[in-house]
Amino acid sequence: MLLEIKELTARYNAGDVLKGIDLFVDEGEIVALIGSNGAGKSTTLRCISGLVANHTGSVTFGGKPILGMKTGAIARLGLAHVPEGRRLFPGLTVRDNILLGASNRSGVPRGQMEREVDEILELFSGLKRLQHSYAWTLSGGEAQMVAVARGMMAKPKLLLLDEPSLGLAPMIVQQVFRIITEIRERGATVLLVEQNANMALGVADRGYVLEAGTLLLSGKPEELWNNDHVRAAYLGGLAVVD
Repeated sequence: MLLEIKELTARYNAGDVLKGIDLFVDEGEIVALIGSNGAGKSTTLRCISGLVANHTGSVTFGGKPILGMKTGAIARLGLAHVPEGRRLFPGLTVRDNILLGASNRSGVPRGQMEREVDEILELFSGLKRLQHSYAWTLSGGEAQMVAVARGMMAKPKLLLLDEPSLGLAPMIVQQVFRIITEIRERGATVLLVEQNANMALGVADRGYVLEAGTLLLSGKPEELWNNDHVRAAYLGGLAVVD
């Protein structure tokens, strides 16, 4: 088991955001965490990567307790977080933004990092020709690709993706999710937070449904597809009325 969360709670000023959730991610999986806006999905990822101060419970990564550790120390263990909103450096080029993803990998020669960027640019169609463009000139879809590419440069054991399809055109969403499956094929494990439940469950090995800070359901994608509540709330289907 690569990641294990037990009885995780998190509180902001307004009150409890997470209310004792349990989940796990095995090595080599894509696990989807779906739910409506405000359910606590992003907070879950922020707790894992050390960005939430007020919490209880346990988070174990690679057999090591990490809840309460500093973000940089967690990243050095092999965890990369691609947050919602992309958060690129607008005055840097696409290539330089991607290179920054390797900042947690001390001792890697510059030449090796440059070669790794070239390999990643081959995966992200459209970015290669933009590699010397400044980030502020990119479209939303292009910026999202750069953010994911930067996460890949960390060579993570676990990649946390927060709403990678948010605000993107349907064609770009398809491309983003194709790349997510490619990331897994290259050896990374992915914990994916998404409001687009159809797309998330289409690439996931397992899924969790989070509602108002509480885990409502978990299971294989086909189990969640066949659940009336999940279909009605997140997949555009019709619930069965008792």
